[in-house]
Amino acid sequence: MSSQDSEPSDDPSAIRRARARRWAARPAGFWLAVGLLFLTGVLYGLSYSLTGVGVANGIPFTSYVLLMGMFGAAVALLLSLGQGRLPPLSWRHVSSYAIAGISGYGVPFLTVGYVSGEGVPAGIISMLVVLSPILTYMGAVTLRLEPIWWPRVLGFAVGIVGVALLVVPETSLPSRDLVPWILLALLLPVGYTTTSLATALLRPPATDSLHFAFGFFFFGSLPILVVVAATDGWWWFEGPMDPGDWSLITNVFVQGLGIYLFVELTRFLGPVFFSTVNFIVALSGIGWGILFFGESHSHWVWLALLCLMLGVFFVILRRRERTARRKAEPG
Repeated sequence: MSSQDSEPSDDPSAIRRARARRWAARPAGFWLAVGLLFLTGVLYGLSYSLTGVGVANGIPFTSYVLLMGMFGAAVALLLSLGQGRLPPLSWRHVSSYAIAGISGYGVPFLTVGYVSGEGVPAGIISMLVVLSPILTYMGAVTLRLEPIWWPRVLGFAVGIVGVALLVVPETSLPSRDLVPWILLALLLPVGYTTTSLATALLRPPATDSLHFAFGFFFFGSLPILVVVAATDGWWWFEGPMDPGDWSLITNVFVQGLGIYLFVELTRFLGPVFFSTVNFIVALSGIGWGILFFGESHSHWVWLALLCLMLGVFFVILRRRERTARRKAEPG
């Protein structure tokens, strides 16, 4: 075994990465990864409908998101303690947790809870998640992290057309009153975009998936705690369990497993591979919306979804010209 293939005995994360690379290189490993990616998309799509069920059953959306985050952090912490390892709490780790948690959990799910209460269909909320990689690319170009490449710029343009098809036609939505709330729901992909760009800029330290899940939910929930306290929006389980209560409990485990799979699949198989989860999130979110709420969508919404997915397809294309030129060069 070469030195590159050997597993460093003093770095558990490096050992897991080396094993995962060898596992993913096998056909069976690849298809298992595809299955896990599909599961992740289904879970994220489900979480938006579950949040809608909780809010529809009278749980204040701020308390719903706060309890979901705190319970998620508690589960991740208990699992970490069961392995005999506490989450690292250095300044670099805490700042990483806080940035990822607030932009990737606090802001998006406060937005989901609020616009769900205003009647925005869960299927449309999940569709807007598709904008995340499109906005991330444009943000990376603005910050000079990525070069301008016309297929990806085209993807951005097609994505904007998709949003326009949601809000401009008179018959695209069940009610024109939903237009401002759909525009507000754009905070959802903007939050995910902020997480991606902050991770690229700040290069947070590598950490275990359970440790990241704890920090992500705990620090992402702290600003929500302030909001709940300031608005006296406290809520706790009362009386017999109803669908809203069960949706919250289910969402804790959905979110926990989803963030765990996100960290593992991104770390081991790369962000480009994981970005394809957006297609699954959109379709599963629409399916869960139909199942939970009997939602139906106009042909404008389906055309918008097609544009959004086409935009993501162009954005995740990888440049090959440079590699081809290198292969063509002599020597």
